[in-house]
Amino acid sequence: MRPVIFFLILFMAFAPAGLSMGQPPPLLHVQLKIEGMQKKSMPKIHKALLSVPGVKKADFTVPKRWLFFKDYNNVSTIVEFEHGTLTSETLIHAVEWMSEPKNIYKVKFVE
Repeated sequence: MRPVIFFLILFMAFAPAGLSMGQPPPLLHVQLKIEGMQKKSMPKIHKALLSVPGVKKADFTVPKRWLFFKDYNNVSTIVEFEHGTLTSETLIHAVEWMSEPKNIYKVKFVE
């Protein structure tokens, strides 16, 4: 019995990363440019992106228009998601679906 346990401990300690159990799938990143967004709608869009199955993280970057003022009309976001869980149309639809009659969001992929 002891040799079997010793072997299992050694195997788990030195097993290649691909053989270890419970490995999360690799994460992919995509950068989106969102036009027409306002400051007050950023939390709503962030929540919409995180509600898409497979999305792990969404970080926004707001460029500055002048010295102190931010340009919320040209926001970009980097979305981190699991490989094979969603399509690009899913991300676009999640953001554009949050549009309002006064604020229509346009999403483009940044290469």
